[in-house]
Amino acid sequence: MNKLEKHLLHSVVGEVEPNLAVRSRTRIDTGRWWWPTRSWLCVMPDELVMLTVSRRRYLERVPLSDCADTYYCHATGSLVIEPVEGLKCNRFKMAPLQALEVLKMVKPESGH
Repeated sequence: MNKLEKHLLHSVVGEVEPNLAVRSRTRIDTGRWWWPTRSWLCVMPDELVMLTVSRRRYLERVPLSDCADTYYCHATGSLVIEPVEGLKCNRFKMAPLQALEVLKMVKPESGH
């Protein structure tokens, strides 16, 4: 993460470090002239934070308990955050191994 991204994350969650931070291939319009900015997914102890920053900021927070149906779509190569409604972006393009890491933290196995 660059300084702006770290500053935005810490302004929202405090000095808590994410359990996992993954830079997705999904690009969100944040006011750059030539191309949108790549977004980050940060798995915090109790929530998922999605952010992008450049001239404008994109930030959304979702409790992990609301991400129970999150899955990886192999056809599109995207992690789909569900069943959360109202997200500006709920699909994040990433490699299957990155998605697996996120899924392990978002949906820990029950019964352990």
